[in-house]
Amino acid sequence: MTTATILKTINALPTKERLNIIEQVIHTIRLEEPEKPVKKPKCKKNLDNPSPSGNPWYDDPRNVAILDEAIQIAKEGKGERTVLTSKEEIREFLANL
Repeated sequence: MTTATILKTINALPTKERLNIIEQVIHTIRLEEPEKPVKKPKCKKNLDNPSPSGNPWYDDPRNVAILDEAIQIAKEGKGERTVLTSKEEIREFLANL
């Protein structure tokens, strides 16, 4: 029996029976390959990084300074507001930075 035939046969079954088969397959896989602990890569975490995910972009103080300045300008209502509505406008805007 080919994999395609098996899948077609399983697909033809009622939902509850399909779920039972899937659970049995998962159980069998877990028995054959016991779960291995996930190893997280070891890296130095910058405690000053405000990003919850630790995005390294925020490790550069110049980037954070730009954000802080933009936030302050927005709070004071002094900045000009730019609304970009198309890919072309976004490209043009970024090219002029």
